Amino acid sequence: MKRMVQPTSGAIRAANRVRVVDVLRHAGSATRAELAEQTGLSRATISSLVGDLAQRGLVSERRSRSEHRQGRPTATVALNRSAGVAIAVDVGVRHVAVAVGDLSRTVLTERWTTLPRGHGAAKGIEIVVRSIEETLSQAAVEPEQLIGAAISIAAPVATDSERLLVPGVLPGWNGSELAGRVAQQWNIPVVMENDANLGALAEAVSRGHSDDGDLLYVKVASRVGLGVAFGSQVHRGRDGYAGELGHVTAEPDGERCWCGRRGCLELYAGGDGMLRRLGRTTLGVNSIAHLVEQARAGHQEVLRVISDGAKAMGRALANVALVINPTTIVLGGELAALGALLADPIRAELTTIPFGRPIKVCVSELGGRASLVGALAVVLTESSRFVDRSQTLSSNRSGTSQVRL
Repeated sequence: MKRMVQPTSGAIRAANRVRVVDVLRHAGSATRAELAEQTGLSRATISSLVGDLAQRGLVSERRSRSEHRQGRPTATVALNRSAGVAIAVDVGVRHVAVAVGDLSRTVLTERWTTLPRGHGAAKGIEIVVRSIEETLSQAAVEPEQLIGAAISIAAPVATDSERLLVPGVLPGWNGSELAGRVAQQWNIPVVMENDANLGALAEAVSRGHSDDGDLLYVKVASRVGLGVAFGSQVHRGRDGYAGELGHVTAEPDGERCWCGRRGCLELYAGGDGMLRRLGRTTLGVNSIAHLVEQARAGHQEVLRVISDGAKAMGRALANVALVINPTTIVLGGELAALGALLADPIRAELTTIPFGRPIKVCVSELGGRASLVGALAVVLTESSRFVDRSQTLSSNRSGTSQVRL
């Protein structure tokens, strides 16, 4: 009969340190009381573990006085840069953005490059690599500090590979080529992820514990995408197609979509679809920015097209909400700049749902940075997929692994 080996006090303490680090990776920062609550450890144990981690240079404490509390300022614990630094890349239809951030969720530096619509992969990859080099240099980050990179791209990504499931969204970009280049050059794990999924994760993480429940992030730009976050976990679906809201049917007898179906939502609610409809007028609206500008100026034809699209979007989201029952719907992407012109018709459609409490609808405060922030959040929160500088593995004599911090 095989004898059970009981963990030593050192192994238990090391495992407890990992629990503390994991909470800090997810939360960004926490008080000692919050660490005790989320790990289930005693306040005395947390105090000792935080002291250990601080001695090793992995965490620091900062005190800030609350407006509603008298006495000694509250101390929050956060991971230091020595615990690891992440790279985030956002490849959009008209831009490439790169950011570098640490495990306390501080963005150290970021760089944006505007590109023409339909930009090619060869030039784009070189821009990404050069931008990473420049941001790392600007943030004074050494290669050995890196724990991983996440790349946001405007296409569904296969769950079993870095392959784009709809290559035509960004011609020439196959995903794996860019991921492989970054992984090889910096010797780190790299993942590709859909931009709307990352927007949902960014919104969920930025809300922390203040807004419990499930969240939908709708990216309304040239096309329409949806990210679903259950807590801080993104729902990707079996193959990676979860969230293709733009291809639900808005008009059964509508025009043919590029995907092959008829009457897809993004033909009416997406920026490209709205511009095509306005192209039949004499307004000469030729970009999403111009579309928003004309709407704010009160042009009736533009407002009509936007209203029709927003109502179609609201009907689609009401159907999704009946299935998922979310707490919050966040609107992002370029068309979110329409504000109430987009949000109010959606809210009106959602009031037709006969069950449950009202669903909060708001415009993303992260703006165009949502997918980039979400890419950082993937590296910070999904520690099993990336290097963890805050812990190393060594084998003991019995052949079992022991975690050390």
